[in-house]
Amino acid sequence: MDYLYHGSATQHLKTLEPRKRYTPQGKIDYASIYATPLAGYAATHSFPWSSDEGVILNVDGGRITFSIPSALKERLQVPISIYKISNENFRHTTEETTGLTWNTVEPVEILEEKQYESVESALRELGVYFNYK
Repeated sequence: MDYLYHGSATQHLKTLEPRKRYTPQGKIDYASIYATPLAGYAATHSFPWSSDEGVILNVDGGRITFSIPSALKERLQVPISIYKISNENFRHTTEETTGLTWNTVEPVEILEEKQYESVESALRELGVYFNYK
């Protein structure tokens, strides 16, 4: 069995349910669960942000860099969980440009939960190179 990861500011979940969410340029317009094979990448999506706010996320050869405006620093201080889930019923999300996102429209049982005291601590522990600008 292969695994994916999903980041969320909601802790103690047992099942992930499909939700509609904001995506750049409205490319994905349906309720879904999004996941990735990289726990660090899941952590970057565990709190609300938008590229319209000046957030920059890059992935190059597995190295994740994340640049966040200082005005959003408070958002990175909330507790989060990274959920480990089976990749069963997931498909590659071709509308997403990094190539690191999979999605499903089916509810997903959570296999493991790793809690972090904040988004920032998760990013550090998971090896994401981030800075405030």
